[in-house]
Amino acid sequence: MKLTPRKHYQLTVVLLLIYSIVMIYALAYPPNPNRIIETWLLNLLLQRFCPRLWHGLMWLSAIIILLYHPTAALYGRPSFGIVASLLSTTASEASEYISAISWQTYLATFLLASIPLFVVRLSRSLVVPRWRGYWGFLLVLILVLMTAQTARKGYTTGGFALRAQPIEFLADAYLQPRAYFAELAKMKADLAKPDNWQISSSQQIYRNYVLIIGESARADYMHLYGFKYTNTPFLDKHANIVMDNMLSAGPNTPISLLHGLTLSHGKPFSIQNNVITLAKKAGMDTVWLSNQGALGQYDTSISTIAHQANQVTFLKTTGYDFGERSFDYQLVAPLQKILAQPLAVSQSRLIVLHIMGSHPNPCDRLPQPPHLYVENNNSNCYIDSIRQTDSLLGQIYATLQSSGQPFSMLYFSDHGLSHDKNSYEKNSIVRSASILRHNDHFYQNYHVPLVVINSDQSGQLRNKAQRSGLELLDGIAQWLGIRSPQLPYGEQFFSTVDSTQLQVLDFNQRLQSVNQLQSDPLPANLR
Repeated sequence: MKLTPRKHYQLTVVLLLIYSIVMIYALAYPPNPNRIIETWLLNLLLQRFCPRLWHGLMWLSAIIILLYHPTAALYGRPSFGIVASLLSTTASEASEYISAISWQTYLATFLLASIPLFVVRLSRSLVVPRWRGYWGFLLVLILVLMTAQTARKGYTTGGFALRAQPIEFLADAYLQPRAYFAELAKMKADLAKPDNWQISSSQQIYRNYVLIIGESARADYMHLYGFKYTNTPFLDKHANIVMDNMLSAGPNTPISLLHGLTLSHGKPFSIQNNVITLAKKAGMDTVWLSNQGALGQYDTSISTIAHQANQVTFLKTTGYDFGERSFDYQLVAPLQKILAQPLAVSQSRLIVLHIMGSHPNPCDRLPQPPHLYVENNNSNCYIDSIRQTDSLLGQIYATLQSSGQPFSMLYFSDHGLSHDKNSYEKNSIVRSASILRHNDHFYQNYHVPLVVINSDQSGQLRNKAQRSGLELLDGIAQWLGIRSPQLPYGEQFFSTVDSTQLQVLDFNQRLQSVNQLQSDPLPANLR
């Protein structure tokens, strides 16, 4: 049965919509409505007004699917992590990658790549009906408005505002390598900067100082801080000093740690004057062990601090969210190796462990399903991610004890989180259906645990003083036995005197008073 020109064109329009969905799926981009509509509209316009260009774009789409879909099936859309992994891959790793791709993926690749070619074949004899000028103008206007909305809402950090395929893919293929080399250059430039620390005195009591940087753990979700479920049994028993009202410097990892672990006090930070260079200037051996990312938009600055240590180990060589999952307990083995290494009799060692802790999505932090506390699975995972961190602290404690050397542990979380409605539950008004996200409006985004455990101390001291994370490095220096005129808040950090200026940084790195923050209490079923 031969189709009329009108029905033939209608069929092509439908097939272009199907192609748009297939293209987005094949390249592993999120299939949101805007991306589908933009891809569809762009193809309709090109087919009508630039048919030769459209034919070339369809052939290019088929080639891109053939070349990239196997990677997309394993690792997702083009990203910083994929670029970093590709540029650092050895021949053996490339061989392992190829062998990891199943025959089903290869079959799917050929089937998906055939779809744009099928649409081109079907359209060979197509008679495109004439459009009135205002229809073309309307489609262009819709495309421009959707692109502008994407750019205005800030979805394009490191990406491209026009989310039509394969244009977005080609933009990512250009922008992501560019971002990778820019981050590498930034790290090299930062590592070349000398510190200007002034040490007035340095005297370490312990042989090993272990600084554990937690992630996304708000204090009121911990039993140590009054939470109803017993998810911190180790800390409940072994914590010697508990700062009850510790506030992080910022609402996310980069802001909090860059202003908390460097010389800042709320002013522009000096990345060369950081906790590692301070300890080295004081004559300590330094080690950094991390389960966070080594390179990426949110990782490179912290990684710069890490790479100034005498020994550095990253479980992830690219971004924190790329590649196979690694778990915090995997840091124990490299810690054991470090403790077994010889150290000068007169020298102490600072070991930093940077863990993933309770970073969203907390379910990804767990090697097993969470316990059932409430109906909300996200809450269950978050509670158990804190239990897992507590267990890790117990393993670190046992490892240090077995070394037979005096030690001190300091654990803190970089920031907290606040409850937010899950995007898939927009119609829900039940508080317990919310999930935990980054924010800078609530006290709980900043209220974090800070605990000290000493090998020669028993009992527990609760310190009620309000303490700002902008003074964190002063406190760490005091803990390490280091005095510097550049760190004037050291002696007061563990005292019962409140910080004189209780301020924290928002997402724009602007200071805001803690008193201006709203409250985000626990859901009713978790109180």
